Amino acid sequence: MRKAFIALFFVCIGPILEAQTLSESSRISLLTGSPGEELYSTFGHSAIRVNDPLQHLDIVFNYGTFDFNAPNFYLNFARGKLLYKLSIETFESFQYSFKYENRSIGEQVLNLTFNQKQKLFDLLQENYKPENRYYKYDFFFDNCATRIRDLMITAFGNDFTNHYPKAWENDHLTFRNLIDLYLGDHHWSDFGIDLALGLPTDALASPPDYMFLPDYLAEGFATATIMQHGEKVPFTSNNRIILSKIDMVPKVFFITPGRLMWFLFLLGAALSYLSFKKGINIRWFDVVYFNLIGLVGWMVFLLWFFTDHVATKENLNLLWAFPLHFPIFFFWKKLSVTFRKWYMILFGSICLLLILTWSVFPQNYNFAFIPMILIMLMRFVMLFRDGQQKPIEV
Repeated sequence: MRKAFIALFFVCIGPILEAQTLSESSRISLLTGSPGEELYSTFGHSAIRVNDPLQHLDIVFNYGTFDFNAPNFYLNFARGKLLYKLSIETFESFQYSFKYENRSIGEQVLNLTFNQKQKLFDLLQENYKPENRYYKYDFFFDNCATRIRDLMITAFGNDFTNHYPKAWENDHLTFRNLIDLYLGDHHWSDFGIDLALGLPTDALASPPDYMFLPDYLAEGFATATIMQHGEKVPFTSNNRIILSKIDMVPKVFFITPGRLMWFLFLLGAALSYLSFKKGINIRWFDVVYFNLIGLVGWMVFLLWFFTDHVATKENLNLLWAFPLHFPIFFFWKKLSVTFRKWYMILFGSICLLLILTWSVFPQNYNFAFIPMILIMLMRFVMLFRDGQQKPIEV
């Protein structure tokens, strides 16, 4: 029923918007949704609300939507080719979705003259035209928040000025630092993101870059100014919370990536000890572990070279998650002694170098990677030592 209502709303609102003129009582505001529990909502959300009681208009322009029914949806999403779009929905519908997900909504009314409101509204209507509403999403540089940031510059030009908080310049945060602020309790999301994102994520973010995050967009707008009648005035006013979330006990997952990987390290150490003392063959452990690492490497490789995602380029996780571990370790015993020797020396040295240069390495690795790399280093040392000794089969 809700989908049918929204579809009907679009049919009705389309012709109205084409010739819509706001009244003096209209208000345009920035809506900032708080982070949610799901990964897609972890970093919050931004949208523009247009409310005109005299015109019976209360709608939300939302740059963060896409069409699940689009051809090759999942393939395009993985390849970074998925088109997002500007959509329009009623404020009631927008608010309902956030209430359903137990997320708060903050509102900052934009301090605009009537002509400025009409100019911004006209631009939003222009952007909503079918030929303009679609864009290729980029997590850092082209999303629901940056679209609104750039919209104000397009609408008001030099009359609009961002006065960025000094802390933004003094903190010297990278893009990875900024997203880590939202991933404190999302250990597995943090782990996956650190696997997938490469060196571009470790670049220092400039003050305008901070505004790819909705909270920082709201903070930036709160310190911005706009020219009115020859003088600068605050860009926002009447900041308030229009929907509050209900405090709930956060979900706690005992099995975090760090705990799991250190458990695997202890398991690997125990098996290596048995292999060293008893001569027991633990080839199954090497086959399973190194091939899994290789599969991770292939994922990183594909995200780097075969997608349009900027943030997944130049991913130095390939140094330890080497793709050819899969399938090399399936055929390890069939390879020549010389090849195995130099393979172990090369990748064992890389693992050791990564551990020794951890604090100064240009890409900020997740701490759960430490036991993963140590397992490989330990097994390379043991395999090199074992050489051609014939183990006892178990």
